[in-house]
Amino acid sequence: MHPDLPNLIDLQAKDRTLAEAALALADLEAEAAGLDAAVASARTQVTQATRLAADALARRTEREAKVEAQRANQEKRRARLEQERSPRVAAQLMADVELGRSILAQEEGDWLRLAEETTTREAAVAAAEQGLAAIEAEQVEARADLAARTAGAQAAHDAALDARDAAAELLPRAIRQRYERLRGPKGKTVLYPASGTTCTACHTAIPTSRVGVLRGEGMLLDGCEMCGAILYLVETPA
Repeated sequence: MHPDLPNLIDLQAKDRTLAEAALALADLEAEAAGLDAAVASARTQVTQATRLAADALARRTEREAKVEAQRANQEKRRARLEQERSPRVAAQLMADVELGRSILAQEEGDWLRLAEETTTREAAVAAAEQGLAAIEAEQVEARADLAARTAGAQAAHDAALDARDAAAELLPRAIRQRYERLRGPKGKTVLYPASGTTCTACHTAIPTSRVGVLRGEGMLLDGCEMCGAILYLVETPA
């Protein structure tokens, strides 16, 4: 057996362990993202409800100012009407008073509708805030559990990474670089045993001359001509 084969097999096994640890961390991150998304959605509802309530309040306040101005004008008209002695002018003032009464009634009706809308919007804000508080309270235990699991998964990942790096250091640089190049950023499996004269990665036949090279190199490390996998021959009992 090639002297570096056990270390290379061990490195690949540790890479698998590291990949599993990374996947576990990713799952926990996704779980945390789900919790965060629920809170973010509730906060968005609070923000939207608050904006709508503020808009309703502003429109109610604006309408209230118009109502007060209209009432003041109406009082002035009435005062002038009471003091006016000219029948012609008094008739005109009376018409203005009647028109003002109609306008004031319309303004007051609009104000009442806006007041009701403001009350409804403020109630929606309170409900949204209660919903947010409920979600945050519900997540307290879940987040504590998630934090504990994440800490454990991170520790396992760090330990797997250290073990992987230590295993890589045991290999000659040329073999390690070839392994890393073939493995690539996706971390694919690149070391496969040859089954007789067949590559177990792509299941294509290995030329007899290549098998001879494998044997000549100490049963290790010739790339499959089809898929590029690093192959090794399994020793068979004599």
